[in-house]
Amino acid sequence: MDEDLTPILEKCVEWGALDARAIPTSSVAVGTWVRLKCQYGCPNYGQRLDCPPNTPGPDVMRQLLAEYKRAIILKLRRRDSYRPEWSGIVLKVERELFLGQFYRAFALGAGACGYCQTECVRQAGKCPKPQNIRPAAEGMGVDWFQTLRNCGWNVSVLVDRPEEGSVSYSLILVD
Repeated sequence: MDEDLTPILEKCVEWGALDARAIPTSSVAVGTWVRLKCQYGCPNYGQRLDCPPNTPGPDVMRQLLAEYKRAIILKLRRRDSYRPEWSGIVLKVERELFLGQFYRAFALGAGACGYCQTECVRQAGKCPKPQNIRPAAEGMGVDWFQTLRNCGWNVSVLVDRPEEGSVSYSLILVD
């Protein structure tokens, strides 16, 4: 089913992803409670273009998933709070898919984009990288814990965030 995605999955790892897997979109779990966690607990809520309330919600995510059969999950290294390298890999995969005739490819990030280290420049025309903005998957209600478990990853809540070795995940809808 996913042999046509094997070359891009291999490139993902070459470009720096720790792992890349093709998954059915039916395995992506969406919950309204996830967006509420953004609203009540995340300092980026209302502060960034790729975070709520500036992004579509869980209902739109459910509708979007219904339009796709497959997606790619990227497992990425968490380096620090400034993460343009994440967006770089994710956007590179999205572009590679598009050029490979997967014209509907659409990436969703993990957390805020990270290009603006202090404040996101929200005013129209002021964003230094508007072509790189993609909504945060969790802002659209993606339940990463359940989704990753559905895809065979063994994940659990970290009590303390380690200096080295922690990871993040991004989702690219394929077709």
